Amino acid sequence: MFWYHNSMPASETLHEPERRPANFAWPRRVRLIVSAALVWHLVGLLVGPISSPPSILGDRLQAIYLPYLQAAYLNHGYKFFGPDPGPSHLVRYAIEMPDGDKIEGTFPDRKVHWPRLFYHRHFMLSEFLVGLAGPWEPEFDWDRQPLSPPQEAYVESYAHHLLKKYGGRRLTLYLVEHRLPSPQEVIDGMRLDDSRLYRSRKLGSFES
Repeated sequence: MFWYHNSMPASETLHEPERRPANFAWPRRVRLIVSAALVWHLVGLLVGPISSPPSILGDRLQAIYLPYLQAAYLNHGYKFFGPDPGPSHLVRYAIEMPDGDKIEGTFPDRKVHWPRLFYHRHFMLSEFLVGLAGPWEPEFDWDRQPLSPPQEAYVESYAHHLLKKYGGRRLTLYLVEHRLPSPQEVIDGMRLDDSRLYRSRKLGSFES
């Protein structure tokens, strides 16, 4: 008599499937706190854009969000990246050296300030200077507008830094404004670097 043996070799023994832990879920209170923080932050991102130009809603949100916007450096309108960013600004300098030679340069300069982040840092120096302007004086043209006290302080700082960097004797700074061409000018074939798009004003002369 033969007996049927249905046992399997040890190597073929079936194993129980591994038990996977249940999906982790945050407690309801934590989810509510995180969601509220995200909503607060996302609304904060909109405060700057809706405040330029000034608006009633923007002014009210600024009063609530100002400490957070300043701490997170979000208190700007992103206007430069909008459909109508307005003109950009450069700072041009002319340095007289002790031996009589002259050095001229501009910041930012995409041929000199590389990589791109380095260019952007210099671009912020020129735009920050423009942002410090005082109230518009209607009796003066653009190129004769007086500098505000903060502008004077930063212009002097820029000048002394450049004089020290190059070892110059005398330096003159200029603010160059580069406006965007109008749609019609683009249709007419005007290039972005057309000389008619630039205007310059003297910021001051300084000696080492």
